[in-house]
Amino acid sequence: MASRYADELAEWVNARPAPRPRQDRSLVAFLAVKEDVRAALEAGYAMKTIWAHLHATGRIESRYETFTLHVKRHLRTPPPAQPPTAAQAQRPPAGPAATSPPAPREPRKTLPPSVGGFTFNATPKTEDLF
Repeated sequence: MASRYADELAEWVNARPAPRPRQDRSLVAFLAVKEDVRAALEAGYAMKTIWAHLHATGRIESRYETFTLHVKRHLRTPPPAQPPTAAQAQRPPAGPAATSPPAPREPRKTLPPSVGGFTFNATPKTEDLF
């Protein structure tokens, strides 16, 4: 009797639809081809063309939208700045090149263009009245 249930269970497992692939699986595949993608982008190829070739050759199986998210996250954004370690913070600067870093630039503030034309003055000039 146990073998009947085991056979029924095996049939059910085989008939189930395949689970959706997990995101980390597509991430691992992208990280494997990351340097190829970087080289192709620097050569001037479009992301859609790169994805189509990688997908056609079976190197990645993810959708194009997932591919673009990985490109944006791992190739387009700079890595976060690492805070200095305690040993680097205590070490005195050496040489003329190790002076204090330049102050960060403030963004330029541009004034909106002034609109020419009529300006209303509540107290009129007497020479303009006569």
